Amino acid sequence: MQQALELIGGRWTGSILLAVLSGARRFSDIRVAVPGVSDRLLCDRLRRLEAEGLLERHSATDPGLVGYAPTEAGQALVPALRALSEWTTHWRGGTGRESDTGPDR
Repeated sequence: MQQALELIGGRWTGSILLAVLSGARRFSDIRVAVPGVSDRLLCDRLRRLEAEGLLERHSATDPGLVGYAPTEAGQALVPALRALSEWTTHWRGGTGRESDTGPDR
């Protein structure tokens, strides 16, 4: 469990991975899907996800264009990442506390 949390728990890492798993393939698409992440940090995280075997880097037909695609291991994370995202929306709602849609509300 600790290894998984260290891998996807880095700032922006889970959001970047989820963006690629949801269909963002080029660097610019990922940047739009993850607003607020700097180009430098995005590049760093993509390299790390590639080194960890969760993403594959592909050269596009046009020179200089690069795309990313999830590996089988990356694709297997979809249910876990979606569950974490849903949990965050339900229980944290951006306030750091249980949302107004919690079970007692």
